[in-house]
Formats: sequence, structure tokens, C-alpha cells
Amino acid sequence: MKGQIMLITLIMSVFFLGCASADMQNNTTAENITSSKISMTAVEPLGVGVDIAVNPTTLNLGTVYPDGVEREYYSATNVEIKNNAGRLRVYVRASGDLRDVENSSNTIPLSNLKYSIKYDGPYGPIEVQIRNFTTSDFQIWTRVGSVDGIILPVNYYLTVPPYTDPGTYSTEVIYTAV
Repeated sequence: MKGQIMLITLIMSVFFLGCASADMQNNTTAENITSSKISMTAVEPLGVGVDIAVNPTTLNLGTVYPDGVEREYYSATNVEIKNNAGRLRVYVRASGDLRDVENSSNTIPLSNLKYSIKYDGPYGPIEVQIRNFTTSDFQIWTRVGSVDGIILPVNYYLTVPPYTDPGTYSTEVIYTAV
């Protein structure tokens, strides 16, 4: 088997900031804020002939309120692929729901993390419409013949549900080229 796998660990922190207000009923209000970061780690190749890399190695998605609004991160990651062997297939999947690293019972559904790809270059148009990450491999591209280096820009879409508990949430995003 030829190919290589690239793992991306998505880390999302939900911080709890309290904002107290005193009135006749002594009400207290609070607000959650989410900060997201993606860290990339390379894995040894499955065989020869295919190279895959993800850039940047760390991506901070900034601060996001858990308000149920979908946020877009365009060309947030570049997946570079080279192939000097016959047929090439490129897949993507995630390991599962985003889980709080301190309390694994707190989750953000994987369906709240989406991606899309749009490339128009020498290897022809490649387009993956916005779709949810799943735990099954999804084929994003196939090609017969060598590839001297293609860079696929990956867009991410993140929705943090209202009332998400504070914490640091993570999942792995896995790109595979075989």
C-alpha cells in the first residue's frame, strides 16, 4: 500500500467569563467565549510515491461566541499533495465529536464542524461543497498519473451551540493520500 496520512488535531477552548450585575433582584449574567486552534502533526508515510503535508502547523481560529451562528474560515489550511506513482486518492475524516479534554461527557457534535474545498488549477477543477465532517473517509479527489505538487485550500465552518459548557474541546481531522 502506498500513501501517507496527515493528522490535524482541532482544539477548541470554551472559556467562561462572568459578568455580574446587581439590581433589585441581584441577577447575575454570564457569557461563554470560544477560542479555536488547529494543530497539525505529520505521520510516517504508508509507502513510497505519495507525499502529503498540511500548512500551517498551528491555526488559531480566534474567539467565537457559543450563539449557534456558523463562522467561516476561508483557506485556513492548505493540503499539499505530490504523487509520482499511478492512481492517487485523497480522503478526509475526523475522529469523532469535539470533546472537552477535562470532562469527556461535554461534547460539541462533529456535525457542527464542516469543510469545503475549491481549487481551479493545472490538475483541473476540484470542488467539495460545504459538508459535515464524519468519522468515515470521504474521497475529496482522485487522479490517475503523477502530481508534481497541488495545494488544496481547505475552508472550515464552525458552529458552537448555545449553552456549550466551558472547556477545551478537541478532535482529530485526518487527511489520507493513497
